[in-house]
Amino acid sequence: MNDNKNSVHYVVQLMANIINYLNVSLYQGQFTYKHEQSFSQINELYENISKTPFTAPTIEDITCVYNNLIYLQNVTDTNDPDYYSYIRNLKKYIKI
Repeated sequence: MNDNKNSVHYVVQLMANIINYLNVSLYQGQFTYKHEQSFSQINELYENISKTPFTAPTIEDITCVYNNLIYLQNVTDTNDPDYYSYIRNLKKYIKI
């Protein structure tokens, strides 16, 4: 999906956008231990993925991020259509 080898890979950019939304729209006061683990795992995966932004993340990493995002839905407060568009595009990329 990314023809230019000098530009950030599409999925890495999607994840960066999602992380930005999460940082301002999560109800961390409502987190359970499992929510904390999910959010931590997303951040750890993104930290590793962002070290090579021109390379596509593995399908396993993308799937793990997606599954954790779905788990965090009940503690995420946003009605911004862009956020949901990012999630749908991530889902399309992994073809769940």
